[in-house]
Amino acid sequence: MNHWAILVINIKEKEFHVYDSLRNKDRPDILQYVDILRRYMKGRGIDSANWSLRYPDPCPQQASGVDCAIFTCKYMECLARTDTQGFPFTQNDMPTMQASLAIHFIKAYFNAQECSERI
Repeated sequence: MNHWAILVINIKEKEFHVYDSLRNKDRPDILQYVDILRRYMKGRGIDSANWSLRYPDPCPQQASGVDCAIFTCKYMECLARTDTQGFPFTQNDMPTMQASLAIHFIKAYFNAQECSERI
């Protein structure tokens, strides 16, 4: 199964946060990634051995089997933006978000084409 989720290092709360649109807590790969992050952080002088793994709530959940990438991108966008509180989207917003992402990539493609023509 290919499924997207995001694992976040929350240094302020000393926790690892998983944002998963299927909220599958039985994924062994998440614990493997946490282990990798713990080793990485230890190498930089941060002891995260006692940090907990948390699945923050509320976290919008998908109703289809194909939208995990869009959900994950939206989680990242909302977490990175300082002007957004929580996750202001649901499964119902997916068609609009898919179209918006498609337009973004189409514009990026044509911008890249334009730049390469100038060279």
